[in-house]
Amino acid sequence: MDVNVPYMPSVKNLKEILTKIQKAAVPERFTYEFLTDLGFKSSNDKSILKVLKYLGFLGSGGEPQTAYREYVNESKSKQVMAQRLRIAFDDLYASNKSAHTRTVDDLKGWFKTKTGKSDSVALKIATTFKTLASTADFSNVTPPKKEIETNEETGKTEVNLPQVPPIIQPPQPVNNMGLVYRIEIHLPDTQNIETHRAIFKALKEELM
Repeated sequence: MDVNVPYMPSVKNLKEILTKIQKAAVPERFTYEFLTDLGFKSSNDKSILKVLKYLGFLGSGGEPQTAYREYVNESKSKQVMAQRLRIAFDDLYASNKSAHTRTVDDLKGWFKTKTGKSDSVALKIATTFKTLASTADFSNVTPPKKEIETNEETGKTEVNLPQVPPIIQPPQPVNNMGLVYRIEIHLPDTQNIETHRAIFKALKEELM
């Protein structure tokens, strides 16, 4: 989880913004102008762009991603929101599988410790998360598989690579010196860069 967690200065309009997004056509790019067209002109509401990017709904340039297109389907929106929250806040859910049920005060303390932000900022992050979670349905969402685990006996970090079968090309002679194989690894959908670093480190050790 990125410690620079975006938040809404005020969540007063957050649920209504999400509802309007579901009812509107998918734009080519989600911009401040599009947000204004939805009826939200307050400077407090502009932070929704950073929040949607953090959740993976928008690309870096504001382009709607697959998750955004799935979210506008009202029959799937609650499940999509739940899955995106679990991915974006993977460290939080690693500490508590039912993090969305925690109180705002509990979440504020967790975010303050994790991000090092002030009480006021940690409270806004917690309030934003809690409001987003209130629009989600976690009952039928499978938590993302945990890639990194700590061995309680040794205290060492262990990496569980995704169970993706290798794609092996047919044997091809290379100057009569042997066979060539190509292996593809599908990286997990997470914003935690440490997860990817640990996977590549484990691969390097296995191949040496």
